[in-house]
Amino acid sequence: MLYSFIIYIHVISAILSIGPFFILLPILKKMSKTNNMVEFGAFVQAFQAGVTTVKHAGHLLVTFGLLAVWLGPWSLTTSWILVTLILLILSVVYLANAFKPTIRTLGTEKFDQIKFVKKLKQGVYVYLFLLLVMLWLMVDKPTLW
Repeated sequence: MLYSFIIYIHVISAILSIGPFFILLPILKKMSKTNNMVEFGAFVQAFQAGVTTVKHAGHLLVTFGLLAVWLGPWSLTTSWILVTLILLILSVVYLANAFKPTIRTLGTEKFDQIKFVKKLKQGVYVYLFLLLVMLWLMVDKPTLW
């Protein structure tokens, strides 16, 4: 029963760590089309809220994922778990560096709306790719070696 609950929370947190990025794609499209800086600022705030949601959901995801490994039938040396952990570390580093430096340029002389939106969009696609590969690893559990 406890293990099922841990898996359930792990799956919900996976949804919460991936889902907001799909919502951010239309926001990025609107950001690229607006000339109104007040509206643009609102889109940036929505984007930041999405990234914050993903970050906190990621904390749950990792915590309950490690609990699932600890209580489950796999060890940390299982190939798909090791690759997932490596991708997890890469994604955490990437998340920390992909968005914050770009968002910090808002309102400075370095700000260029076209480059700003392009960098955020690129960051979303790369992060989504990493998360979807990890999702595949967790669902399929392939033997990699």
